[in-house]
Amino acid sequence: MQPGPNGGSTGLKVGGWILAVIGALILVVGVTLVVVHLTQRDSDGYYTSSTERVSAPGYAITAEALHIGDLPNVVSDVVGRVRVSATSSNGQPLFIGIGPQSAVDRYLAGVARNQVTDINDGTVEYDRHAGRAPAGPPGRERFWDASSSGRGQVTTSWKVEGGDWTIVAMNASGAPRVSAVVQVGANTNVVLWIGLGFLLVGLVAGGAGIAMLWSSRAR
Repeated sequence: MQPGPNGGSTGLKVGGWILAVIGALILVVGVTLVVVHLTQRDSDGYYTSSTERVSAPGYAITAEALHIGDLPNVVSDVVGRVRVSATSSNGQPLFIGIGPQSAVDRYLAGVARNQVTDINDGTVEYDRHAGRAPAGPPGRERFWDASSSGRGQVTTSWKVEGGDWTIVAMNASGAPRVSAVVQVGANTNVVLWIGLGFLLVGLVAGGAGIAMLWSSRAR
């Protein structure tokens, strides 16, 4: 039994409205992400976290290992840079470094330190490791991929690369009782590219829906 003359028109109209609505929703998501990229970064183009106070009696405070798979150069460029800014809370010069996890583990093997395991509502939780003092100040080591030290605010930025990495905060002299206020930022175009992708898909879906509605009207 053949469909009536209006059957195809009705199907096109229903399908067109569905695609048009889906396209509009996707466009809203895309516009929102692009606006976030344009408005929610600081003057240097970084998305920044809230500041957190870290403090420990040991010789070092380390972040959980950052595992990043092998990245093509184009992906690495999109992912961007990580910036760590910290200000000492005890008046001592501060050291901030980002290095390969294996090298950091060798340097801090047997050293009293605290590893950050969780940050929840301003409360920082640690995994405490007892031990001795480090063999020497962190600034003497050559394995750091990015590092900075000094008084006042200390900032270091690191271009994201594949591998396993660790963020370390220490007193620049290697002395115990590390205390600092830390903020982490990311300079990345991922949000922008995702937003542009949503815009493209939304335009295609919405355009297809409008075409179907126009076709149903013509019929």
